[in-house]
Amino acid sequence: MNTDSNKVTNLDYLAELSKGSMQFVNEMIEIFLVESPLELSLLEKGILEKNFDLVRASAHKMRSTIPFVGIDKIIMAEMIEMERLAAIRSDFPQIELLFVKVKDVYLKAIEELKQ
Repeated sequence: MNTDSNKVTNLDYLAELSKGSMQFVNEMIEIFLVESPLELSLLEKGILEKNFDLVRASAHKMRSTIPFVGIDKIIMAEMIEMERLAAIRSDFPQIELLFVKVKDVYLKAIEELKQ
């Protein structure tokens, strides 16, 4: 479904899961649009507060939802690394750098899916 090379989202996996149900696809997109800003905000809060536990938990939760809209192919490695660094309580500057890319991709995905 991702034909625009500038797009970050790819709904092929979601379409496969839906078995042709557009209602399912639309519901999953709506859940992503509602939950993603909250999850992103919580992750950002953890980073601003240098709260390793919150960063780890948020990154872990977000990792499970990103495949539905196809952004896992772009930011899964960053999410895994953020979670790993937070788990070992190491390298907050690196976590912040990873978050910049994650946030950018999330915001683009949210905009694309609103259309």
